[in-house]
Amino acid sequence: MSTQIARSDADLLGTAGTPASGSPGAVEAIPTTEAPARSVGTSPPSNGSSPPAPEPSSADAKEAKPAKPARKPRRRRGAPVWKWDAPSWGVSLMVHLAVLMALALMAVGGQIEQLAGPIDAGTEENSLADEDLTAILADPSDEEPELAAGDPTSMLAPGAPSATPAIRTATAEVSESKSLSGMIDIAVPTPSTSLIPSTGSLNRDLSGGRRISGETGRPTNGYDEALDQLAREILAHLATSRVTVLWVFDESGSMKDDQRMIRDRFDRVINELRIQVPTDRREAGDLEHAIIGFGEKIHYENSRPRGDLEDIRQAIDGLRVDESGFEYTMKAVFETLARYSRIIEKDRKVLMVLITDESGDDGDLVEQARLAMVNRGVTAYVLGRQSMFGYNTVRLRYKDPVTGDIYWPTIIRGPESAGLEMLQWDGLWKDRHDEQPSGFAPYELARLVKDTGGIFFLLPNEEELRNRPSGEKAYPFETLKEYSPDYSPRADYASRVAQSDLRKTMNEIIQLTDKDFGFERHFPVNPPELGQKIAQELPRVEAQLRALREIENRLRSMESARDKEANRRWQANYDLMLAQVVAFQIKAYEYRACLAEMVNLANQGKLKPKNPPIPNQRRTDWVINHSGKKKAPAAETEKRYAEATQLLNEVIERHPDTPWADLAQLTLNRGLGCDWSEWNVHPDYDKRAALVPKY
Repeated sequence: MSTQIARSDADLLGTAGTPASGSPGAVEAIPTTEAPARSVGTSPPSNGSSPPAPEPSSADAKEAKPAKPARKPRRRRGAPVWKWDAPSWGVSLMVHLAVLMALALMAVGGQIEQLAGPIDAGTEENSLADEDLTAILADPSDEEPELAAGDPTSMLAPGAPSATPAIRTATAEVSESKSLSGMIDIAVPTPSTSLIPSTGSLNRDLSGGRRISGETGRPTNGYDEALDQLAREILAHLATSRVTVLWVFDESGSMKDDQRMIRDRFDRVINELRIQVPTDRREAGDLEHAIIGFGEKIHYENSRPRGDLEDIRQAIDGLRVDESGFEYTMKAVFETLARYSRIIEKDRKVLMVLITDESGDDGDLVEQARLAMVNRGVTAYVLGRQSMFGYNTVRLRYKDPVTGDIYWPTIIRGPESAGLEMLQWDGLWKDRHDEQPSGFAPYELARLVKDTGGIFFLLPNEEELRNRPSGEKAYPFETLKEYSPDYSPRADYASRVAQSDLRKTMNEIIQLTDKDFGFERHFPVNPPELGQKIAQELPRVEAQLRALREIENRLRSMESARDKEANRRWQANYDLMLAQVVAFQIKAYEYRACLAEMVNLANQGKLKPKNPPIPNQRRTDWVINHSGKKKAPAAETEKRYAEATQLLNEVIERHPDTPWADLAQLTLNRGLGCDWSEWNVHPDYDKRAALVPKY
């Protein structure tokens, strides 16, 4: 049953003459007619374009000319024909000699390839466009500061080439091959690989058939344990080869506390190596180190690798703080290797230790970075933190020193998979604020580690700039191993998604709802302005409710495909998505009822803020938050409440002690309803957002 705002109510709000929902006259809170379908399209990247991926080489672009057939040699007339009837032992001798010669050539060929050196994949110029990925977002906690406009994630990881369907407005019948009736028609093209380096070269086995799979997530208790394990890794390589270690530090503002901890604890590595490495080997330079810092640009703290451990300590002390807000991680990887490959002897084993709290702003260059590492036989180690679960955003807490207002700038840390596999909004707001950890490393960094035989050391998320004093939950590997992400190239990942009806359907739903779903959170306290904004918002609620019902029908039609899906991760993805879609329908009903309640109270003169706005001193808004309160008529929501609760509990039971279960539990804990409250900040809150540091 829809709640109506009567003409008299609109008159009380001063909006009687304001058209609502396309009709003149009274403002109707819940229109009874169908709201026009919104045009839904793929959203552009935020704040500029992602850094361009390398273009295909000219050699790849050239069209190969067909080879001319070899001419059959003509025998001169009268020339004698050689005929030889060899004995069997002669034929056997010649065959054995041919085999021995072939084996010798193979061995020599391997040596020649090794001496010739690897392809220099890091020397290609890449124009990285300036882009500001730091969004100032609202406080998702009880403090209720501003929900400023931040950019939700794209389908693929940040900066990644999109392999997602194109979405266009149309009316289509709901089926496995067609999308939502009256809303969209989703065309699923062959996944584009135009922005990814040639897969012909990227997917080659460059290890001579001896692929070593790295460890993509080893939990640690902190930097002490991680550095101790790293020292043992260095010593293990040193037992069989001379070693050069390239220490690559993220110099972004969010790494200030990490840099300090690294400097304080690097003595553990120095002392361990000093004790374990004989003096003669140290003096011979068998173990060398180089320190590199990066953010928007790369800083080489020492031009050549050094063997003196004290020099290395001083180089770490020289690391700076990059305030640009950009972390070009992949660019730092292949440019560092391009620089040092010219001065590091061929007989040395090169280890790269990447220390960062983000996945970086140039994830589209992961294949180029990976190729540079694999070609040179470099082993990657990462000291980092677990990715956000199916999302790429982490929020840091910043307090304005002048106004005392709280801001939530973002950094990129995820997702853990090659493409988005989770809904990108929380049922109420236009993006997610749960910051649910995934238990896995960010996709790009995990891919580097896996294909080079290294280790990703998962550090606990106890960060000074975050509002999580106790850190984040660490998941047991034994539980998560059957839920591991697909670490293959994005082009391969997109192809597998397109070939599965279940995965393709979920992909389409994510694309439909990303950036276009979710409701307005802030409303003015002035009654006439409040009524006008609510009248504008209500048709969106109706359109989203219709879409969610059709999405639910489409997901339920895929239940048999879910049961046939062999991958445990995708089963969990489906279970959680279905439960959330039902729960978010309740959220839409409750949001609509919350708006109606605000209008009714305003009409009665009872909706008054305790701290009204004061020009040049205080700004006051009404904000709507998640709540356990039920405002919608029970006849509309009672059955849906029971269904959503059952589905969310089934996720918890089917996938215990996993991020899927925890996000389902969080959805229940924060409540399926909504409530309004008062929010006060400085009048210049939006303007002062530009002064928030970039991390």
